[in-house]
Amino acid sequence: MSGVDEDSQASREETILRIQAGIRAAQLRVAFDKIRGRETPEAVVRLAQRTPPPLPSPFDTLRTPDGKLRRDPEARRELALHVRRNILAAQLRVALDEARGRLTPEAVKRLAQRKLPTLM
Repeated sequence: MSGVDEDSQASREETILRIQAGIRAAQLRVAFDKIRGRETPEAVVRLAQRTPPPLPSPFDTLRTPDGKLRRDPEARRELALHVRRNILAAQLRVALDEARGRLTPEAVKRLAQRKLPTLM
């Protein structure tokens, strides 16, 4: 991926994060105004009702412009980091669920049991 593509991808992610934060702030404002019995401005109510845009998948960066998976070492490392992060998050969730006496979904348990991929 060229430097320009990476810059535009980072800029896009930053924009999405700002939009998500604005929607969450509006949702909090609506909730607090309701608790305190205040009227919320219509623009804030409309913003709070919006669905936050999803962040682009990390797998999008692993594809060439024609849609094929990249095979270079950097792409493999990015994928390994993403998979490791998900496995570690699943392991943490299993441990917390056990400590708190909650049920853990079977898919999360299976993911937590996977071997961590090596980083190249």
